[in-house]
Amino acid sequence: MHERIALPTQHVTNADHLATHSIETQLRALLREALRPMNSYYTNKIEGQHTEPLLIERAMRRDFSGSPDEARRQRIAVAHIETERWSETVWTAFDSVAFFTPESVRDIHRHLHAQLQPDDLAQEGDNGEAATVAPGEWRTRGVRVGRHVPPDPGSIPAFMRAWHEGYRFARAGETAVIALAASHHRLAWIHPFLDGNGRSARLHTHIGLAALRLTHGLWSPMRGLARTQPQYYEHLIAADHPRRGDLDGRGNLSERGLIEFIEYFLGMCLDQIRFMGGMLDLHAFETRLAQMLAALSLTEGSRQLRVETAKPLAYLATIESMDRAQFKAMTGLAARTAERVLTDLFKIGILTSPSPRGPLELAIPLSLFRWLFPRLWPEAEATGM
Repeated sequence: MHERIALPTQHVTNADHLATHSIETQLRALLREALRPMNSYYTNKIEGQHTEPLLIERAMRRDFSGSPDEARRQRIAVAHIETERWSETVWTAFDSVAFFTPESVRDIHRHLHAQLQPDDLAQEGDNGEAATVAPGEWRTRGVRVGRHVPPDPGSIPAFMRAWHEGYRFARAGETAVIALAASHHRLAWIHPFLDGNGRSARLHTHIGLAALRLTHGLWSPMRGLARTQPQYYEHLIAADHPRRGDLDGRGNLSERGLIEFIEYFLGMCLDQIRFMGGMLDLHAFETRLAQMLAALSLTEGSRQLRVETAKPLAYLATIESMDRAQFKAMTGLAARTAERVLTDLFKIGILTSPSPRGPLELAIPLSLFRWLFPRLWPEAEATGM
């Protein structure tokens, strides 16, 4: 088992860059919800249990596939979205003593899996023996994960208590971020549940970073871990290796391997921060709006779109809503033209309103990600959403 270690912290010093970025509050709130399906897609992709972005969007409207396997993947995707949303109401601030408890991990696993149907929880062991995943309950049978043989089920409570003792004093700042990375590996190594360990561990880490006020809902390790999946698995496995000599820590696992995993994890997080920082500059956002409007005005069904609406649309990213008359005035277009433009803006989904004559609100449908946030979710772009 890993014991107390000294870790480099130079990569953590800029980890709060995005938290202080000048992105407007309203656009941040919209993105928080818009990115949940992407987080779900990527964490399930790591497990080989993902479904198409378009099918996730349909599942969020309770429109499930007629294929049992596809419908199961849709339910897993929606369950992850709901658990991520729920978690932010439970852990509104970071408290290491409470967060690094076996109960917190069990709560995440329970909330995630309790949403699934009985058939979704059915498992078949390597020997063909049937089993059922019990939400929030430690596994009661031995398992093998690739070459890794996790601890015997009878020892899981003791390992989880040691997990709590190892990280509960990491209360804030760089220490807490490093503890989240280290505990992520350790939780994956213990493999306390029959299934859903990876998803639960990644949710735990995601929640911790959010509670530390480092993500503001604008980025998640889910995307970075999935996009670097070979390195993710490679570093997890390397940290499972036995000690490499007497100077490689005081536990039975390689301290050097754990440090390398943490360095990889921190680098991956900073890469996500830099990427989203470039996406969230308001002037650049307005430019992408104008490019989107120009392109879509050439397509059948939205020919009334005008680039003049890019400015009021960008302004809507800074406020909750805007009177229709004010929006049309900001375009500088003739009244009838502005009215026709509004119709097409509703049609493409960039605008919503609580009533036919109510105020206008900005929306970020997945179908427009390829224009508004290019390369953020390439798989959604590829489906033509």
